Amino acid sequence: PNTLGSTFVGLGCAYIDPNSLSQIDGQGHNYFRSQNPYRLHSWAMFGEVYYQLTPDVKLTGGLRFTDDSKSFDEFPSWTLDIGKGYPQLGTIDQEWREFTGRANITWAPKLDFTDQSLFYASYAHGYKGGGANPPGVIPIINAGVYVNSPSNQTHPLTFEPEFNDAFELGTKNTLFDGQMTLNGDVFFYKYKNYQIS
Repeated sequence: PNTLGSTFVGLGCAYIDPNSLSQIDGQGHNYFRSQNPYRLHSWAMFGEVYYQLTPDVKLTGGLRFTDDSKSFDEFPSWTLDIGKGYPQLGTIDQEWREFTGRANITWAPKLDFTDQSLFYASYAHGYKGGGANPPGVIPIINAGVYVNSPSNQTHPLTFEPEFNDAFELGTKNTLFDGQMTLNGDVFFYKYKNYQIS
């Protein structure tokens, strides 16, 4: 082996980048490098309608269709593996088509003890596209010992879209000739496949 390599038993040499951290050439196997570009194509169409049910009750409904496609290039870190560089292992293509929307009702009664009051209730169904996690370290065998990245076990390569059902009740009030505002709101969010980064 030369001064830019370290030898693994029966495997050959890993390229050790001789440059400082501020000037790495990006091909060394003596550091963890994460480079995972992806391409996203997204389009949507949506609409909303309003209906005045009574003089003080208004209905709102909205619907949205979203089409998302992602193409993710797999570049795992080749830390301490033989050779140099970060060859691409493949491409992950993903696509989702989802309907989301919301429904809302508002009531604006004339009350003796307020200048103006509004009560509302709403439901909304939301969506956020899934994707791919950066791959971990390429597994190697060094002196008969299998070496793998812990992230390969704890972080799957892909993850599912996230969904949210949101429920909300609230009121807005103006009192004392506009000198006081009194608002209140309660809400509940129900997630599916909640993504934590």
